[in-house]
Amino acid sequence: MKLSTKFTLFNGLSRVVILLLLVGVLPPVMSRLALVSTDSRLAQKKEKVLRLIRRNGISTFIEGDQSSYGSYNLLKEEFISLEEIPPGPRIDVIEDSKRAVEDEIVEYRVLSYSFAQGPKYYLLEIGRSTGSIDETERNFRTYAFYILLVAVALTTLADLAFFRYLLEPFYTIIRQRLKNAHHPAAFNFTPIPTSTDDFRYLDESLREMMTTIQASFSKERKFIADASHELLTPLAALQYRFDNMLSDESLSDENLLRVVESQRTVHRLRTIIKSLLMISKIENDQFPRTETVSLAQLVAEVSEEVQDRLSVLNLTLTQEVAPNFVVQAANRGLLFTLLFNLVSNAIKYNREGGQIMLLGRAAPDGYVLEVRDTGQGIRKEQLPRLFHRFDKGSTTDPDSYGLGLSIARTIADLHGIRIEVNSIEGLGTSFLLSFPGH
Repeated sequence: MKLSTKFTLFNGLSRVVILLLLVGVLPPVMSRLALVSTDSRLAQKKEKVLRLIRRNGISTFIEGDQSSYGSYNLLKEEFISLEEIPPGPRIDVIEDSKRAVEDEIVEYRVLSYSFAQGPKYYLLEIGRSTGSIDETERNFRTYAFYILLVAVALTTLADLAFFRYLLEPFYTIIRQRLKNAHHPAAFNFTPIPTSTDDFRYLDESLREMMTTIQASFSKERKFIADASHELLTPLAALQYRFDNMLSDESLSDENLLRVVESQRTVHRLRTIIKSLLMISKIENDQFPRTETVSLAQLVAEVSEEVQDRLSVLNLTLTQEVAPNFVVQAANRGLLFTLLFNLVSNAIKYNREGGQIMLLGRAAPDGYVLEVRDTGQGIRKEQLPRLFHRFDKGSTTDPDSYGLGLSIARTIADLHGIRIEVNSIEGLGTSFLLSFPGH
């Protein structure tokens, strides 16, 4: 699971926990807020009534010989009453109280306040039904819950966007420094722009490490070039001397045979050194890949190259590359070697009068080129070691060095080509080359 996904899940779960806690705490808080709001409203109405009395007198509410005043609104949600009371302790409270209104008991939140007006004392009561308070409380809860949901969603999205922005240098380091750095020579040493010290330190460490690796590869390349030159030069000199010895008519047949055997050994050594040098150069990415190669044309060239060998064993080679496929960013010489090695194996291990088929077809994720033969096949236990160097399997061919398929695999890996092998012993073998799409 990606770090950003874990971070988002953690943030989401933590907010859900916070939301659940708030839902548990919200009802009493909302009840208290509704109560405070009601008490404040009652106090405001009390002040309004007192201002009217101070300005217009008590007659605003109580006229003539009346001793009290009372008024309820239409839905009995609020009331106000004013009555004359005997002198006594001052009253200024807000409490819950039940009142009988038209044969119905209604619970109210009642503000009671006593005051003197001239020689008389009066009790002012202003009430609001607890039902309307509960409705206010429910509205508070609903609005608060929706606000919490929106806040959780917005903060989660904001955290995710910020985290992605924060980790973008990290993903850039992975793409440029690790995933796409197939070879030290292709490494991009341009610093990744970031304000995060950790990512900057990681980028600097990778660039320092790659500098060391590049130096090691350069030394390896130089060693391979020097070693191959130092080995091939004396072998060429030996080959020249053996050729001169063969022209000496005084050599006995026995010595002549020894010289010929020595020539074969020198030739074998030169072939092995050249093959190993090629593998090393391919692995070190010393071959440019700047060409576009038509597979149909490549198949035709390889087929023409092996015509003489086909006629010796009376083999038939069939080409069916349709539709054609063009390989981008490739090395034509290496692709020719890849296909030539596979076709050479199909010829070498085929039966007389057999067939070789080069079949190309489009695939959902690219293109598949198949090299199929009707030869002796490969044992099942040999398939896992088929591309190992110097592993010749069960063949006793003295001209086989066990490097042809290893070179083919190395070339395929360089071009991002997947090789699959299917073989039935006694019936034949099929090599499938899967080329990635453009």
